[in-house]
Amino acid sequence: MLEALALALTVFLVILSAAYAQRFGIGKEILMAGTRALVQILILASIILILFEKPLFWSFLVLVAMAAIAGYTTYSRSGKLEMGFPVAIISIAVASLLLLIPFFLMGIFPLEARYIVPTGSILIGNAMNVSSLAIDRYKGEIQNRRSEVEAYLALGAKPELAAAACLKQGILSALIPSIDNMKNLGIVWIPGVMTGMLLGGADPMEAASIQIAIFTSIFVAGMIASSLVLHYSTDSFFTKAAQLREDME
Repeated sequence: MLEALALALTVFLVILSAAYAQRFGIGKEILMAGTRALVQILILASIILILFEKPLFWSFLVLVAMAAIAGYTTYSRSGKLEMGFPVAIISIAVASLLLLIPFFLMGIFPLEARYIVPTGSILIGNAMNVSSLAIDRYKGEIQNRRSEVEAYLALGAKPELAAAACLKQGILSALIPSIDNMKNLGIVWIPGVMTGMLLGGADPMEAASIQIAIFTSIFVAGMIASSLVLHYSTDSFFTKAAQLREDME
């Protein structure tokens, strides 16, 4: 009964938001996105139920698939740069795995599918968001500061140095929402993990402790992933002769 009511509320809110957003010309996009989100989350719930009975290998395989899809999303945001797809996948996967492992090594969570998949997906999803914002801003900064970048190149600077200021701005801009959320954590909003644990009857201090650990891991994973994506994507903006590509107008 509770599940049916929650799904009914979701459908109502998606339709309502799509109808309101129609005046901005994005009603159809919101409706499609909301429908996809609903279907995909139900499929994920079914997969997790199956994973409860499977070896842990399958849980990590699901995370690899998530990282691949996340990498493609970031790759698309970059304008599909050369070698951008593998760079995005590896960067997001490595950053997420590095921050996922300590939760199980330190015994914060048992090594079970019900903890591996949700925690890993949180890290992967947020690493994707930050990386997508970062590469989009990085590309825009290079385009807007083309004359500055070319001046550095004319003076003999390598592409990495010529684009260093653009890279820094890309990462900074992508991390602003996360930094603002961190500043206001527990004051303006109660994050999802803590909210879920409280609704499930967990001790508030336990819920708060796990939430802050997850939140800081999310932030670090996003910072690492975006740094790797931007660093290893830099060469894609330049020709083999170390000149800024003509299509970067």
